[in-house]
Amino acid sequence: MIVADSNAARLKIVWRSSVWDTRDLKENGALKGKYKGNQLFAAWIQGPVTKEFLNSKGIPVWMYRYRITYPDGKTAESELKEFFAAGFSWFAIELGGYTEGVWKIEWFIHNRDTRKSSPVATTLFETTWGKQVEK
Repeated sequence: MIVADSNAARLKIVWRSSVWDTRDLKENGALKGKYKGNQLFAAWIQGPVTKEFLNSKGIPVWMYRYRITYPDGKTAESELKEFFAAGFSWFAIELGGYTEGVWKIEWFIHNRDTRKSSPVATTLFETTWGKQVEK
């Protein structure tokens, strides 16, 4: 769970867990960034501060993409995206019809100039429906 602010100097992570109660997240606004006021159920990556890695054209060299594997085994990949200026990025996790099971998010860093991508992190978590998770 994060405070979703793309202009922040640092990403504020307010809660980490490997098991999430999707009923609680949905009922309390976490899927819309309204949990306890302004918290969002999201995945994040910490990358380089963009101004420190500019190419000869003054454009940030490093980008990222992710692949998410849903509990039923289906996958979806993002387009290439740029990091926020402070060097992190995040995306809201949308449940769709998936309320229980194991999720996997694979992160890839991409060099704009060489056009090469490399895996950098994998996150696994489980969702339940209506089973309280210790906070």
